[in-house]
Amino acid sequence: MPVALLPGRYTGTRGNVVMPIVRLDEATVRRIAAGEVVERPASVVKELVENALDAAARTIRVEIVAGGRESIRVQDDGTGIPADELSLAVERHATSKLHRFEDLARLASYGFRGEALAAISAVSECEIVSRVPDAPYGARLLVRFGRPGRVEPIGAAPGTVVTVRDLFANVPARRRFLRQDATESALIQRTLAALALAHPEVRFELTNDGRTVLATSGSGDLLDALIGVYGAETATQMLRLEEYRVGEVVVQGAVGLPRVSRPNRQALFVLVNRRWVESRTLVAAIEQAYHTLSTVGRYPVGVIAVSLPGDRVDVNVHPTKREVRFADERAVAAAVYEAVRRTLLTHLPEQPPPPVTFSPLSPSVVQRRLQVADPTRDLGGSRSGTPEQLVDSPSSARSGDSTSWLPVLRVLGQVRQAYIIAEGPDGMYLIDQHAAHERILLDRLLAQLEARGVEQQALLEPLVLELSPVQLATVERYRDALVQLGWELEPFGGAAVAVRAVPAIVQRNIEQVLVAVLDDLAAGGRGATPLERVAISTACHSAIRAGQELSLPEMRELIRQLEQCRVPNACAHGRPTVVHLSTEELERQFSRR
Repeated sequence: MPVALLPGRYTGTRGNVVMPIVRLDEATVRRIAAGEVVERPASVVKELVENALDAAARTIRVEIVAGGRESIRVQDDGTGIPADELSLAVERHATSKLHRFEDLARLASYGFRGEALAAISAVSECEIVSRVPDAPYGARLLVRFGRPGRVEPIGAAPGTVVTVRDLFANVPARRRFLRQDATESALIQRTLAALALAHPEVRFELTNDGRTVLATSGSGDLLDALIGVYGAETATQMLRLEEYRVGEVVVQGAVGLPRVSRPNRQALFVLVNRRWVESRTLVAAIEQAYHTLSTVGRYPVGVIAVSLPGDRVDVNVHPTKREVRFADERAVAAAVYEAVRRTLLTHLPEQPPPPVTFSPLSPSVVQRRLQVADPTRDLGGSRSGTPEQLVDSPSSARSGDSTSWLPVLRVLGQVRQAYIIAEGPDGMYLIDQHAAHERILLDRLLAQLEARGVEQQALLEPLVLELSPVQLATVERYRDALVQLGWELEPFGGAAVAVRAVPAIVQRNIEQVLVAVLDDLAAGGRGATPLERVAISTACHSAIRAGQELSLPEMRELIRQLEQCRVPNACAHGRPTVVHLSTEELERQFSRR
């Protein structure tokens, strides 16, 4: 008899009644199983394209509408599916990839065609049209949310075309949790980019809402695939990894120069036996190879392809085969690190750190008489009084009064051409020149935007740039915000745009600034609105960089402008602009207290 449970305890019950164990109906089982393989539209694209690759396709075309939510169409010229096997292909546990359990250890294909099609067709309206090369005509099968129709003859070219419509229409909870169309499209594009880099001998094409956003030639040359994925500008700044072999592990691929970096890891792909995988260990090894060569907070660009015997790696850890397990993970990571590090050091020998430079105007001056150090400073009405009265306490730094946030400072020099050293009445100040200038430029942009519009600088000659598919899509997505912030970009045919005007704060390196801004925006950017994201990114990449030598007047002017900012103590990314070491702290460090 049922066992009474305490009120409020519902584990395995409905109310106070124990629910019996029942066998789930086939439709529910299919939906649950589909959830393990089909997480989002990008999962559908991955499974269908991998099926096409297993079918020896040489050309694969993918068309998506509304981020794949409305429709996904994958066309290939592979071997096709015989008409008498088409119905079997959409059944669970039906596959041509293996015939017994032992075959899993030697699995060389991407996955089980039947398993993918069964999962996809359970949560969508899925149409399959296929023809084997020696058949006089093709066959068509329509499966509506797990219910297959009849196989019908149809005229078709050799290969397979799978069209998926209304994804997750019968699983509304899953459909509600899909992200915006642009985000889902970007995930699909990244998925196809990884497969294109793994198979440079196959021609890939991705069309998003009627616009081609990715295309590779299928020439078999990795450089051509890199151009199709990253664009010519980035691809030509990538270094080819010569084959590096350690025992049974072989590492190949290409990595970007340290200056070609991104604000996130979205442009870094790891392939294991030509399969795109997620491996924190291997990604960490790649990033460690860039240690001391790249800027903190920036991530490398590249594709690392690892090859090793099938029995030394388990690809069946995850239902989507997204994760893998190595027999000796440490050895694989060491090989990846060594291959990348050697390539970088061969082209970029490490340089000694830049010397510490100081101003010639550094006589010993009593701290309380710092006004004499910079007679050109206009203290203004709010800064009247004795030097002692001009000293700000920590509490005043948080009061919101930007005119009194910093005391009068005497600039001493630079450290590593990145930090300005200054002396104040209450100790030493270190100013991050990039973070400080970024804050100044952002406040200037926002103030102009609120007042009369952002100041713009027209170019005498338009600057024509070739962008990657992702960057081109980003221009379209953020066009209004870019225009409001002073960027004037026009299509120039193909993947090129003509830059006719830029924000006035962009003084040099227009091409580098624009590309960096677009990459930031493609990665999501920082800010609550598109306008804010464009403003933050433009200010960041227009600011002076670490490694840039400044004169004394330039350093003084930078500090003077920082004092006028509304939020001078942090840049737009939240990093501090100033670090203060009090006199007491200095004396403590030197054991004077």
